[in-house]
Amino acid sequence: MVKFKDISLRWKLLTGFVGLVIVIVVALLISVSQIVEQRIRQDIDTNFVEAGRVFERIQDIRYRQLRQTAILLADIPSLKAAISTGDTVTVTQKIQEELLYLLDFDPVIPDTLIPQEYYTNRDSAGLLLIADSEGKPLGQLSSNRLPEYSIAERPGVRNALDGNMPSQTYIWREGNRYFNVITIPIWTGYNLAGTLSYGLPIRQLEAEQLSRDIGLEVLFFVDSKLLAHSFEDLAPDDENQLAANISRDTFEVLQAREAETSEIMLGDERWLTYLAPMFNVEDDVEDIRGYYAVAKSLTDALVPLQNLQLIIFGIGLLSILASILISIWLTHRITKPIDQLLAGVHRVEKENFDQEVPVSSNDEIGQLTVAFNNLVEGLQERLLMLKFVSEATLDAIKKNLSRIEPGGERRDITVFFSDIRGFTYWSEQHTPEEVIEMLNKLLSFQAELVKEFGGDVDKFVGDELVAVFRGEDKDQKAVNAAISIQQKLTSMLSSEEGELAVGIGINSGEAVMGAMGSKNRMDYTVLGNTVNLGARLCSAAQKHQILISNPVFLNLERKIKVNELEEIQVKGIKNPVPIYEVNWNEQSVSTKENEVLYEDS
Repeated sequence: MVKFKDISLRWKLLTGFVGLVIVIVVALLISVSQIVEQRIRQDIDTNFVEAGRVFERIQDIRYRQLRQTAILLADIPSLKAAISTGDTVTVTQKIQEELLYLLDFDPVIPDTLIPQEYYTNRDSAGLLLIADSEGKPLGQLSSNRLPEYSIAERPGVRNALDGNMPSQTYIWREGNRYFNVITIPIWTGYNLAGTLSYGLPIRQLEAEQLSRDIGLEVLFFVDSKLLAHSFEDLAPDDENQLAANISRDTFEVLQAREAETSEIMLGDERWLTYLAPMFNVEDDVEDIRGYYAVAKSLTDALVPLQNLQLIIFGIGLLSILASILISIWLTHRITKPIDQLLAGVHRVEKENFDQEVPVSSNDEIGQLTVAFNNLVEGLQERLLMLKFVSEATLDAIKKNLSRIEPGGERRDITVFFSDIRGFTYWSEQHTPEEVIEMLNKLLSFQAELVKEFGGDVDKFVGDELVAVFRGEDKDQKAVNAAISIQQKLTSMLSSEEGELAVGIGINSGEAVMGAMGSKNRMDYTVLGNTVNLGARLCSAAQKHQILISNPVFLNLERKIKVNELEEIQVKGIKNPVPIYEVNWNEQSVSTKENEVLYEDS
């Protein structure tokens, strides 16, 4: 089995590029596909619900037209006169011979689409039944035998006998036929003469015509059975499945008290259904309940989505193929300079320094190639220089280097200690990355000013800076650097960083300077009481404070304003130490060719 470390860089890069592109493209394709599918499905559901609401409004128009027609019929004087006779023959004749052609049994279906037999055949038209004030039938449109019993207990009749106008329709059953019926009172003056029950038939004709009008399948579910629908060539098993699903959805409609949308499977096709009641769900209807529904093929609606997904995945496949070609070209461009550089290394191993590695780019690999060529050139120069140095000289140098021991010598110096105040608390409020960035910012700022005023940074200890000033005016330079740091620090910090400050301690005197440490690890630094006192002064300094020792104070020009403070007791020193505070707010400093100028502000 080939291990990863044994695979060439070319194949590692190629597989890495291709794998990364494949992961990104596949993730992008899946995300886009899901987003598109979710958006299209949401649009389908929204449009379907809106279509269902349009269908509900159509049914409401049918109800209003039914109610208006019934009111107009009840107000016909000749009908009232026939009712006043109480003769069933007279009333029936009036209905069948004069009122039949005045009726519009469905305001939604155009008259040109209703077959002529629906007008001429009384039994195929709608329902029209007249009753007296006691609910006894007086006449009807149908040719069937007039009922001899009272119809007062039929849905909606008792309300009309009480003189009330209807608020909704009810479903009546006449044999195998169902009607959506509204019953209104008939008045002669202030007296109730009877009732008029007028209903539209619930049948296949309405379902098919409404389906053509709204572009959806239409169903009527009445008396717990699928009464009519506009589906073509619906298999018996699918019809039973459809009826079972609608029957189940009726319970959700009653519970939610509003229309409900659901999804069903008919054969291999998915359908959306929108089911709404024909009655007022706020009322307790104990008689026949009816529902109308619209259905839309979700399978057909999702065909554009499936086509779009195929296009998206086709584009993704082309992108992957293109990425492979680009990765091959890019891998070759990257690995070719590396192969040339590796060949150069092998030549150096064989002590062949004559041929440079060609530089083919300005990127990191090109810079590495340039650095390698410079390194080879330097090695070649050093090898040539060995010809001009004797072996004895080389041996002496080696012996001296091997015998270097730690140690130092006394020097007159000024030590400068600066410590950041408030940094520990600030660090607790920020991330480690922000802490490191701020620490580097403050230390770099101080180090640059120390260098500008002639000092040499000795080391950094946490958030503390240690510097050394030497030569003439070393005390003035150190104080001048401290003043400049304090004056410029505030302006470089933001309002959120304003809680940070520095405290500075400066001392002057003799100290030991040299290599300190072990033979294998040394530091070039300063040690002694002078250094210790400088560190103590820094520790005693508060925010924005500069403390100096008496030797520093004596060497300063009198233009620098200082305040003498109470003496402090320093560990390791028997007598109290006098200290001074520099009034840096009242100083103005500048540098010019390493000269320090002080001016009163």
